[in-house]
Amino acid sequence: MRSCRWPRRIQANQPPEKPARFNTTRDRLLALGCPYAAEHLDHLLTEAVSQAMAPHAFLDRLLEVEHSGREGRRVKTSLKMSGLPIGQTLENFDFAFQPAIERSRIATLATGAWIRNAETVLMQGPPGVGKTHLSVALGTRAVEMGFSVLYYRFDELMTALKVDAGLPPAQLKRRRYMNRRC
Repeated sequence: MRSCRWPRRIQANQPPEKPARFNTTRDRLLALGCPYAAEHLDHLLTEAVSQAMAPHAFLDRLLEVEHSGREGRRVKTSLKMSGLPIGQTLENFDFAFQPAIERSRIATLATGAWIRNAETVLMQGPPGVGKTHLSVALGTRAVEMGFSVLYYRFDELMTALKVDAGLPPAQLKRRRYMNRRC
């Protein structure tokens, strides 16, 4: 014979306990390496119940949160490792200040097609026209598209190359500026 227990009364100032099964789900998400999905599980479940969301739509939303969290972390880490200065983006470049710079040409470069085609871009001009700003902004956009970027000022690169001039080719491949994966 089973014993029948009445549900415990919840005090007015006490939040209801979370069901153990959601803790198990959260633990499994963490064990599978999905920390963003685990972090947002409560909110997404509440949203799914309130909107009577279909199970596949809930799962899609959960995976979307995990993917966007991972992508954000990848971009943040890659930008930090690239050495790119922060704050110089295409959005905050003043094209009105430099009317000689064609916005459409920069927009074409921002697609990253030149990187995929292994082409070289040379930016030249007098000081103060925005070469560095545009280079950094294109590098930032390349990181966002999934490319590896490594930022060197010319004098820093020349110093590194001079220091390594006597190294055999096998050791040069280990240097960051020679590694295609950065």
